[in-house]
Amino acid sequence: SVTIGDFADVPVPGIYRLIYVVFNTLFNLLTQEEQVRCFENVAAHLTDDGSFVIEAGSPAFLYGLRNDQHVDAESIEVDAVRLDVLRHDPAKQMLDESHVSISRTGVHLNPVAQRYAWPAELDLMARIAGLRLKERWDGWNREPFTGKRNVVSVYGR
Repeated sequence: SVTIGDFADVPVPGIYRLIYVVFNTLFNLLTQEEQVRCFENVAAHLTDDGSFVIEAGSPAFLYGLRNDQHVDAESIEVDAVRLDVLRHDPAKQMLDESHVSISRTGVHLNPVAQRYAWPAELDLMARIAGLRLKERWDGWNREPFTGKRNVVSVYGR
């Protein structure tokens, strides 16, 4: 069955050995409070031996931004261009990003807002929810954590 709701606190029945949030999805919750509620909701539905796995991009790339902005040409063709543009608000830990497609048919914007969190902050959110860090890697191949790539964090009781 499908349950529709805000994944920070959607009421789902049952308990599970594995709950996962991948592809920066946690960062789509735009406040720290919502992110903590997500951890608490997960903890309420996790078995005692279960794992909560989070994949999230490392915010380390933000150190290299000039004027807290970023522009990247993702694709350049003769008749079309795709750009990724980003504005960073370090005080709010917010990223306002848009994937921009420019072609003969016009300009199309696909905006995304995210509130990022550093791994240490994720660990504190987990502790608030009664969970602890079990493992952390750079990526899914369990490479040693450096904080420079996508971060995979595994939490449990």
